[in-house]
Amino acid sequence: MDIECRDVSFRYDVPGGDWALRNIDLKISQGEKLAVVGPAGSGKTTLIQLLDSLILPTTGDILYDGRSVKTLAKAKNLHGIRRRIGVLFQFPEHQFFQEMAYDELVFTMRNFLKPDEETIEIRACELMDGFNMDIDVLKTTSPFSLSSGEKRKLALASALMISPEVLILDEPTAGMDTSGRNELMRIISTLHDTTVILITHNLDDFLDHLDRVIGLSEGRIVCDVHRDAMIEHISDMENAGIVPPLVLRVQHWLRKEGIRFEKPVYSMDTLIVCLKALQEKKKEMPAR
Repeated sequence: MDIECRDVSFRYDVPGGDWALRNIDLKISQGEKLAVVGPAGSGKTTLIQLLDSLILPTTGDILYDGRSVKTLAKAKNLHGIRRRIGVLFQFPEHQFFQEMAYDELVFTMRNFLKPDEETIEIRACELMDGFNMDIDVLKTTSPFSLSSGEKRKLALASALMISPEVLILDEPTAGMDTSGRNELMRIISTLHDTTVILITHNLDDFLDHLDRVIGLSEGRIVCDVHRDAMIEHISDMENAGIVPPLVLRVQHWLRKEGIRFEKPVYSMDTLIVCLKALQEKKKEMPAR
């Protein structure tokens, strides 16, 4: 599903409320992997609620495969969009309403797609095995009694149960241990045809999996850049209150010192290897 925001602005209906988002123009193509970053209050949560059609633009429009969200809302057909989008919010416990964790996991698949229970359980086992969570335990455990990391895994797996075309993840690694973060990265790496929209303060975890980065500040888009061009926008991001990934900040500083790699690298381990290679090459150069 292709998504396009056309001059979208949004203001909450509260006395004296300021614009949460202003003049947002944004195109997201099917299969893209992008991150939305920005300081607190920049409009990130409002944007994902708009993209999931949970709220409608105050002005402007959002198109899903060319169909206006306002037209869809008038026709009472927004459920057709929401069925194609999976969302993991920052506080997954706010999404839970089933008594047992297993019922929470399979709710969307059970109610939207309505396959037989055997098919549902096979899909559930497939997902939860990757997160090292036992299906039988989930059948006898309340989702509210799980640890914060387990709640996040459960909410993510629930969103993935129906293989959504678009997956929106709000701070997905919060509360996850190293094993959980690694599993999340593995899952994202397998979603070749799925659009993935990440809301995160920690770009470092996701750089290897991104195509684009959207920077928000005070409700406006301040940068929309391909991952490979981020180094050129380090100062712009910092001026907008956005913390760029450490590995790119280091390379930005190295460029100022005249040290430049053929192309940007996205992990500290790779950066260290590249620096060692430069050092060895310098040693091999004949003295002048």
